[in-house]
Amino acid sequence: MESIATRALAARKFAKMTQKQAEAASGVKQSSISKIERGDVSRSMSVLALARAYRADPHWLDTGDGPAPWDEDQIRQARDKANEPPGPYRVTHIAPLIPSFSPRTPGTVPLISWADAANWDSHEVSQQPRAERWIPCIAHHSLQSYALRVRGDSMTASSGHLKSYPAESIVFVDTSLRKPEDGERIIAKLEDSGEVTFKVYKEDDGRRWLLPLNPKHEPVREAFTVLGTVVGKWEDED
Repeated sequence: MESIATRALAARKFAKMTQKQAEAASGVKQSSISKIERGDVSRSMSVLALARAYRADPHWLDTGDGPAPWDEDQIRQARDKANEPPGPYRVTHIAPLIPSFSPRTPGTVPLISWADAANWDSHEVSQQPRAERWIPCIAHHSLQSYALRVRGDSMTASSGHLKSYPAESIVFVDTSLRKPEDGERIIAKLEDSGEVTFKVYKEDDGRRWLLPLNPKHEPVREAFTVLGTVVGKWEDED
């Protein structure tokens, strides 16, 4: 298909939308959609909005290069992938949840379970549990670092002035940092229950305790062992 007009019309038809339905889904006025499909507009920001509404590759809709909405998934060669050799990947219309790299790719850390975090010390570095995936960490970190997916809302701050860690966000933990300063975020293991928790480290006049950012949760004042210090966070945009 040699023009945006023919591609836009074909993509809308394949999505089984009328121009009015496309307007509601994309926010592009019906009159503008009609102009694009007649060839009156060669390129505009409306094309990107329509591509999203039609679940089409925006590069294909704009230039004709790439898979059309009705094409089967294709195998292509990976390019520009940091520290990764060229290899096949599947072209899909749905982005991955988060980046994933081969184990031990430089600059990446394993995303592990909380159960594995509790037993991290019992393994040699080369024998650590199998990670859910390996993800990039741009914060300075040692080779003994890992990532955890935050659970619960105890570290979700109620104030916009505090850095918040909502459930399902990801924190990067450096286990070589076991002597935190007051106020640093840490991963700790409660000595009585063996539970692993994510809290703010507090110390005053020789007393140590764990403080949640969410005031609905109580501070933890039982004995604990510091497993590592949080050096960074990843959180998807809403």
